[in-house]
Amino acid sequence: MPSFAYNLLSITMPPPPSTIGLPTIKTLSWSITTSYNVSQIISYNLALGALGTNLALVYEGHPTFHALPTFGAVHGIAVMGLVHRAMSDFLPNFQGHNHVHGEHYLKLVRPYPIPTAASGIEEIKLKTTAKVVDVVGKGPMSVLIIVDIVTVEERSGEVVCENEWLGFVRKVPSKGANTHQLDRGVRSTLHAMPQRAPDKVLTHKTSPEQAALYRAASGDLNALHIDPATAKSAGFPAPLLTGTCTLGIGVRHVVEAFADGNVGRFKSVKVRLSKPVFAALSEEVRTEMWRDGGRVLFRMVVGNGEEEKVVMSQGAVEMREDGAKL
Repeated sequence: MPSFAYNLLSITMPPPPSTIGLPTIKTLSWSITTSYNVSQIISYNLALGALGTNLALVYEGHPTFHALPTFGAVHGIAVMGLVHRAMSDFLPNFQGHNHVHGEHYLKLVRPYPIPTAASGIEEIKLKTTAKVVDVVGKGPMSVLIIVDIVTVEERSGEVVCENEWLGFVRKVPSKGANTHQLDRGVRSTLHAMPQRAPDKVLTHKTSPEQAALYRAASGDLNALHIDPATAKSAGFPAPLLTGTCTLGIGVRHVVEAFADGNVGRFKSVKVRLSKPVFAALSEEVRTEMWRDGGRVLFRMVVGNGEEEKVVMSQGAVEMREDGAKL
């Protein structure tokens, strides 16, 4: 599991508000320092379904050893733990179980944010900072909270990756929030799927072991993703696979299908997290993909026919045409 050292900026908060004070909320900032080594990279790759025979993903001595692209989301998960815990300070009537991950954007500023074994660096330290960029009302008692997340390499100060987390929060009075979501380009753009058969389809069968491994590899230790009693109390039939794990599987499928596994082609991904996957029930996820110019549109589905449910929707992976090959 990544090693986390917390560095929350010192902010004196007033009592919980009765309305949303958007100008004040936008001044808040949270930072966290994370470190990782090859063990975390291997565990993360395995948690997304990498084969033990794919040495580039599981053997640190391989000349092209690397992390899968969505490893950049792990650092967003880490800092969002701080943001989530602070929401009761700036959102009226906030209750943690009413906050769900609704959409996600990840951009790799460098094609390979994770140094390879050849770098000779045993442990990498990153600093990740999160800021709320918007709160949007969705009716009188729900809001969208949009958090911008930037990760830099601590040693060089170079930006490694950018995440944007859109959370949907129920039972929060929306007075004071914006009435419309701001256009943030590819960060806020969702895509309709083409009205034709997918160009490529790949499948992955989940398992309870995968859910447990991803919790450890990502540092997201929410009991909702492992404990049946917690899941039942939240109204679910079984523990949920972490949404960023489902996303990671989908991006892995896109890279395999359209870039021959060359992660250097990956630039960014934007997707809506529509419904949960229940790894405890060993659900099989199907990634349906369409080539669309310089991007790959995709959705992720469980089941068929009347039992079909779309778990990731309106997704797009932006590809680098000149991505260097590992």
